[in-house]
Amino acid sequence: HQVRQPEDVIDTVYWSNEDYESFSIIDDKAFNNNEFTIGWYHSHPGFKVMMSQLDVKTTLSYQQFNNLAVSLVFNPTRLIRQIEVPYKKGDPIKQLEEDPGFKIFRLDNINSGIEASYHEVSYEIQGYESMEQLVRQTQKFIIEITNFFPKDNIFKTYEKYITTKINDLNSKLLGTEEYLTTLERKGEGHRTKEVLENQVKDIRKFVAETFINIENIKEFMKYLEFKERHRVIPKVEEILNNWDEAVSKLNDKFTELANKF
Repeated sequence: HQVRQPEDVIDTVYWSNEDYESFSIIDDKAFNNNEFTIGWYHSHPGFKVMMSQLDVKTTLSYQQFNNLAVSLVFNPTRLIRQIEVPYKKGDPIKQLEEDPGFKIFRLDNINSGIEASYHEVSYEIQGYESMEQLVRQTQKFIIEITNFFPKDNIFKTYEKYITTKINDLNSKLLGTEEYLTTLERKGEGHRTKEVLENQVKDIRKFVAETFINIENIKEFMKYLEFKERHRVIPKVEEILNNWDEAVSKLNDKFTELANKF
């Protein structure tokens, strides 16, 4: 939970009571699964992957209880563009290759406090055939999750999306009925069965594509900050359910059209 106080010279992190409650819940869940917290991670979007003095201070709070604790620093720009951000203005940009966009650090001597130096920790990533596969899939994930979490009001964004999709569906159904009516009026009733079948296929394809997008939205809700989930997810699900209601009687509508024409 990052806020800016008037007296701060640089951005400083302050933990709220809600944050501490979230930490406690997460730790309890991990403990119940025979797991434990091994460190923390945060992002440096658009600037160098390193440890600031504030990062060192935060990492100290973990290594004081577990000397093997680590800090993971991630830069999505580094991952997407595969470049090393210059340390200072004027330095050349370094081109990278198959870089995951993050580094893992550990403090050398916690007794040095916030003056402690740190080193990069080697790691092994499992579950991927190669680093190239990891980078490609993660790049895709970053782009998609950015699109699924709009900067504007998330509720209004999804309300607009669902409303548009429902209107498009109703427009397709109305257009189909008007088309079939026109064929009947022109004496081309023999074509209605074929036309209806094609229109139904087109509408079902539209519904399937929308369904996939909605399922992706639900999946990406899992990546919300822990303390936001109870506030955001129920409201988003309520909005998305409007689509389910809209398509629940779709087969009845197709049957109605088939009987009518």
